[in-house]
Amino acid sequence: MLMNTRDAYGVVARLLHWLIALLVFGMLLFGVVLANLPSGGFRSFVMAGHKSTGVLVLLLMIGRLLWRVYNPRPRDLSDIPVLNFTAYVLHVWLYVLLFLQPLSGILMSQAYGYPVVVFGIFTLPPLIWHSPSLGGVFSQIHEMTAMVLVLTVAVHAAAALKHHFIDRDRTLMRMLKGR
Repeated sequence: MLMNTRDAYGVVARLLHWLIALLVFGMLLFGVVLANLPSGGFRSFVMAGHKSTGVLVLLLMIGRLLWRVYNPRPRDLSDIPVLNFTAYVLHVWLYVLLFLQPLSGILMSQAYGYPVVVFGIFTLPPLIWHSPSLGGVFSQIHEMTAMVLVLTVAVHAAAALKHHFIDRDRTLMRMLKGR
């Protein structure tokens, strides 16, 4: 089943969720690696992959947002309104962070005067003028967003495990198996 139902996530929603999760996890790890690499060819190669993957995450998030707008998620399993609201707010916050992180990276790179070449196929058009001081601002935003994203993802994963092992409901299984 491609589409979500009242009780289950469809293949598209699950695929987007796990693909973005995998890419973001890898990006966060590579961000740490990048910060510790010396200047040179290998660092440039890793940076090019980091930028390209960031653009891919942004494109996938646009697709995921559109999919969610036109294909609402399954019903909440909890009967506790405050928990449902908290989950809703956490998901909105994750979406905000998953848009802010790649956008701040793109703007940082362009403000520093470096193009964003996507997998060697095309170059993003400039969204901002060359300004090292603005590059520094976007760099700080990019770093802070990464830290907040790590914390938010940890809370999200902990909530999924709580649902599975403590509440013993189908929340995690719906994202793993669809039902």
